[in-house]
Amino acid sequence: MKKFILLFIFLTVSGASYSQVLLPADKVVLDSIRSANKGNVILFNFWATWCKPCTEEFPDLLKLNKNFKDKNFKLIFVSLDFGDELGDKTKAFLKKQGVDFVTYFNNFSKDEELINYISKDWDGSIPGTFIFDRDNKLRKTFIGKHKYMEFKEVITKHLIN
Repeated sequence: MKKFILLFIFLTVSGASYSQVLLPADKVVLDSIRSANKGNVILFNFWATWCKPCTEEFPDLLKLNKNFKDKNFKLIFVSLDFGDELGDKTKAFLKKQGVDFVTYFNNFSKDEELINYISKDWDGSIPGTFIFDRDNKLRKTFIGKHKYMEFKEVITKHLIN
């Protein structure tokens, strides 16, 4: 476990190299992300390269990250690509988008485990975006493609409160 934490820290710090690091995300990893970011508003976005609404929404999410990254905000991408899609295609997409931080991929043994972990009200549709307040409480769920201003409104509200 100690080695994993050191690797996680190294990869997080070195993420600025545009290396498109993909790390597996399961309950333990997502719990550690939430715990490490207590005090921040966290936006988890579940997406895939084969999902057109997901890829169309990506620039708005990156704009949020750029505009809020120094304001107690954390953007976490979790790719739901699988098989041949996961890896080179996912990394190429992230590079093209200019993602300069660690991205995660679904490593739950069953999709239902991930869905229930995030929200029992989620049917698994993507893009799925979940905004947690500074106390790690789920405050807003967006299913389907949404726009920058919709996300900004919720993030701003929870950064202030």
